[in-house]
Amino acid sequence: MNRLPLRRAWSVLAVTVATLALGACNEHLDAGSACPSLCPGLSVPIRDTVLSPVLVFDTTLVGYPSIGTEEGIPLAARGDTLDVRGVIRFDSLTRAFAPTGDTLRQVSQVDTAQLRVRINLTQSRLPSTVTFEAYDVDTTAADDDQAALLALFRPNRLLSSRTLARADITDSLVFPLSGAMLLAKIKAGANLRVGLRLIGSGPVSLRIHTIETGLPAVVRYYVSPDTAIHQVVVSPYSKTPLEPAVLANDYRDYAVVARNALPAAGPLAISTGGVPARRAYLRFVVPQWLLDSTTLVRATLMLTQVPTLGFDQNDSVTVIGQAVAATGLISDLYRSSLILLPAGLFVSDSIRVAPADGGLRTIELNALLRLWKEQTGVDAPQRAIVLRMKEEGLHGAEVRFFNTKADASLRPRLRVSYIPRVDFGVP
Repeated sequence: MNRLPLRRAWSVLAVTVATLALGACNEHLDAGSACPSLCPGLSVPIRDTVLSPVLVFDTTLVGYPSIGTEEGIPLAARGDTLDVRGVIRFDSLTRAFAPTGDTLRQVSQVDTAQLRVRINLTQSRLPSTVTFEAYDVDTTAADDDQAALLALFRPNRLLSSRTLARADITDSLVFPLSGAMLLAKIKAGANLRVGLRLIGSGPVSLRIHTIETGLPAVVRYYVSPDTAIHQVVVSPYSKTPLEPAVLANDYRDYAVVARNALPAAGPLAISTGGVPARRAYLRFVVPQWLLDSTTLVRATLMLTQVPTLGFDQNDSVTVIGQAVAATGLISDLYRSSLILLPAGLFVSDSIRVAPADGGLRTIELNALLRLWKEQTGVDAPQRAIVLRMKEEGLHGAEVRFFNTKADASLRPRLRVSYIPRVDFGVP
């Protein structure tokens, strides 16, 4: 794979930070001897214009976060609308141990086996009772074959279940596991891959921690009645896929969407959020005269939110905009949407709304337009931003905005305040 475009894309980050520092003088509007264009008594008009259309195109991209990068797994059961499950792989079960002062022995017994999962109850929805189910989802099917995986969530594959009252659900949950089952897997050299599912007395959702959050699930078991032999602790690990080898790490723990029945956004809207999450990609066309012949005072992207009804429709969520750092050499939009400048750099503000809300929303882009003025050529970043949910992949809510195909009064527009260039001659 040619990684030159990718390296060039990331090099933009260092260049843009330097540009931000060098361009800081553009922020000073104080009059003084060093700034003849702003001397007292000189009238400098500030003009306003609304650019519409301002986008070359916009589109919605699906599939975030990618497998292995989730900041938690959002388990959910919302009747016929949303069903999200989790998978945790333990492909490195301890098969031998060494008693103190003795030689290495093969494991011949397993006692007090258990799976411990850490729970994040932030923005959770808990009915009066919740049943947590753990299934054996080990299979020889391809790693990305979700249909084969979901078919293993069936009664004869059930490993353990816990039913808890809402008040008894804390930040940790322990599933007892069969020692005989685990010993059979150890002797056969098989893997323990656990699928987690929720069933509630009503709509239910919560998150479990993953390796990425630093609180992964673990499997514990004893291999000897000798108290001097410590309990075995196994962390998530995946042997597959074999190629590329680094991809196996992504499959240590991940989410699987069994159902998402929220209606599609339709041809007149772009989307952010949801499960699997969506990102809106917006590519701009800004008149060159505005960049070359003016001093930009303010640039505000105006978006009109589309009310979206469905699960979590009244929950407040945050939509952020991030500048695309990928260069024009990268044509794949999904890859481009992953190569972003840090949140808050060149694109300020965020949008805090509920999906059911509607109306005008704004994001400030004046610093980004100055960046686009300074950065040109093949190494310049794409003139684009991505709108994404701050709680990406962790929340069922989806926020939508009218796109470039909507009515002119609803589509994205850019309001710009600027000072025309003033040239001074020498008397």
